[in-house]
Amino acid sequence: MYSVDYRMQSFIAWHGEVPPEAKRLEDFEARTHGAPWIRRLIGKGLACSYVVGYALGQRWWTLCFERKKRHDSVTPEGAEDWCIEAYDHTGNSWTGHYHFWPAEDRWRDALTILAARTAGDT
Repeated sequence: MYSVDYRMQSFIAWHGEVPPEAKRLEDFEARTHGAPWIRRLIGKGLACSYVVGYALGQRWWTLCFERKKRHDSVTPEGAEDWCIEAYDHTGNSWTGHYHFWPAEDRWRDALTILAARTAGDT
């Protein structure tokens, strides 16, 4: 079974927003980081259940992961529901809903799956 940390790393690699050469920030690094958002979010973990941050030079990214209750009518068989929020050094942010299949080690955007179901493609 995959840990939450593995799930976060897997999502980050799959999603592709954070460059692979970015360094993952440890809590002690987050507490002294130059960006106040990093210090507040990661160093204390205030925003959600699971938070991870990365830095590359002056650029940084934070991702907040919240596992949601499974809804049989919406969640595909064998998948977990996740809400993920992301923030970066440019001021951009986004929130998305995703499914993760532990047995397959695979992520998909929940809206893509819902659109395919609606169109009859699944």
